[in-house]
Amino acid sequence: MKKAILLVAAISSLVLMGCSAQEKQGIKDGFRDIGHATRDATKATGHFFRDTTKDAIENAKEATSSEEG
Repeated sequence: MKKAILLVAAISSLVLMGCSAQEKQGIKDGFRDIGHATRDATKATGHFFRDTTKDAIENAKEATSSEEG
């Protein structure tokens, strides 16, 4: 009887460990997706501000050069 209980407990433990490994992988995948989304958003925001600043500087230069000339 004890051997049967130990066998069931061992099989149950293996099943639970397998589920935990899948859940851990899912969590890792989720964090990786969040990290990639954050990286992409940061890159897009940086490009937006870079381009906006560049346009503002060019517009200011054009405005000041037309006033002088």
